[in-house]
Amino acid sequence: MSIFKKKNRPVKLGQAKKKLFVRREARHIVIMLAAVTLQALSILWFYRPAGIVSGGITGISMLLNYATGGNIQSWIPMVVLNAPLLYLAYRELHLKFVIYTTISTLYFSLIFAVFENLPPVEIFDMTNPVMPLISTIFGAVLNGVFGAVIIRQGSSTGGFDIVSLLVNKKTSFPVGSISMAFNMVIVAALVFVKGMEVAALSIIALFTCSVAFNNALLGLNRTKTLFIISDKWDTFAHEVMETVHRGITYIPGRGAYTNAERRIIYIIAKTVEVATIRRIVLQHDPQAIISVIDTKEVVGRGFTANN
Repeated sequence: MSIFKKKNRPVKLGQAKKKLFVRREARHIVIMLAAVTLQALSILWFYRPAGIVSGGITGISMLLNYATGGNIQSWIPMVVLNAPLLYLAYRELHLKFVIYTTISTLYFSLIFAVFENLPPVEIFDMTNPVMPLISTIFGAVLNGVFGAVIIRQGSSTGGFDIVSLLVNKKTSFPVGSISMAFNMVIVAALVFVKGMEVAALSIIALFTCSVAFNNALLGLNRTKTLFIISDKWDTFAHEVMETVHRGITYIPGRGAYTNAERRIIYIIAKTVEVATIRRIVLQHDPQAIISVIDTKEVVGRGFTANN
């Protein structure tokens, strides 16, 4: 009987891993589609009433819609322009990213196709001269936040995100700079369609969206890397680990002036934990040197959701 149990155990383990994988991917897709929905609505409900454009292929599509008086619906150029980019991404980028991006792009276009044919939603009273600016900023914040959620799920809504990644892969040119260069061309064209005031609002939207996107992508509770130089490392190391539950790594070092060997303490911690670590260290060694460095991302136990 025990022999059969041993033989069945790998099968059961494989099935459990498969179910876990399916649940995880399903969760990613649900979150991704929810974020795509909210991002599309933020553009339709806050950008369009102000007459401004978003960035990338969406911005080009909205620009064509404005220029033709609505005769060309935005979703049509979205699909047409994204199709060759998705094909290039399929040839050059990770397959999972391409699949997720294709789903996001088609769903994003579908939302535009549905809501552009419905009566416009008026969140703010656009007869008030201040409201176009408020609508621009509010929509840009939502656009950036939900865009970051989409990226965190391993996807994008296509467009210049794909172009930027492909150019970056070939040239190592910064992705953000590539996207901004494309978007400035769109804004320049908007001057001839809507005028300088609307183009200025679009620049505000692009900048606000970028700031919101970057902050949402990094998260509110950011991570810090601490390097601590102290001769009394053995008096506070254990207390730090017990208090903030963060691991410590000892890095061997040597002072250039004294030529004395010493240990450099390396800690990765959340921003809210830095003050506690500083207090413990300085309590034991007021002469300690503490260097705190911003860390963009940490993947591993205690820092990511799957660990």
